[in-house]
Amino acid sequence: MLGLVAFVVFAVAATFAISGIHGPDYAILRFFSTISNRSTFFDHAVFDLTKEMFSNVFLVTFVVYAWFSTDDEDRQAGILVGVIMSFVSGMLSRCIQVGVPSHLRPMQDPQVQFGLPQGVLPHAYNHWPSFPSDHAAVMFGLACTVYYAHRNAGLFAFALALPLNITRIYLGFHSPTDVIAGAMLGIIVVMSTHSLKSSLLVRKIMQRKAMNKGIFFALSFYFCFGVGTLFSDYRDVGAEIAHGMGVHVKPKPVDSCAGSAE
Repeated sequence: MLGLVAFVVFAVAATFAISGIHGPDYAILRFFSTISNRSTFFDHAVFDLTKEMFSNVFLVTFVVYAWFSTDDEDRQAGILVGVIMSFVSGMLSRCIQVGVPSHLRPMQDPQVQFGLPQGVLPHAYNHWPSFPSDHAAVMFGLACTVYYAHRNAGLFAFALALPLNITRIYLGFHSPTDVIAGAMLGIIVVMSTHSLKSSLLVRKIMQRKAMNKGIFFALSFYFCFGVGTLFSDYRDVGAEIAHGMGVHVKPKPVDSCAGSAE
């Protein structure tokens, strides 16, 4: 039932974003504009909460807690699948951003009339469409993963993921629709693939884990750190290589105001 609700919410958010229905987003964003840029300390504190060590990486610690809180291999297999699929949801979100025309980041869209909090530089961020939020997809995917393995820790992870993603709305990185859709995407991907924990491949990996714990946990640490940082270093290196080869990713035209495209 939860999966169906998440799918419906994602579909509605996608319809709003692609069809140029921005009224609800604009109302919320303009409200944040009325309370931002009043305190240097507060604006910078909110900005700091978007850094990986205080957001995605923090959610990964819940994954580690859930793993070592149980000896049940079925639950651990579910965590393994969930972490991988949380990363997949982030990749899927980025593909949608590049491939589907929607809207600019609020801080880059003049139609929003968004008041920038102190310290935010709109030109320092990519100008791809912002729908849906890849950070929200990964964070809520991880929270869903933890919930399957440890209910109380999962609820706390969800409760933490929500305000951490609201900070991205406050700063103009994403609209509410972006965050809602990203969150639902992460939940959908993790829920729809949770049964893979019983697959032959996952069972073989779990067997290898028992025989080679050192290698398994070393690779797990590396991958989880990558998920926590959204593999930012790899993306930066890839962008530099692509730039050096003269290859540039050009997203489809972005809707910068209701019904028009740039």
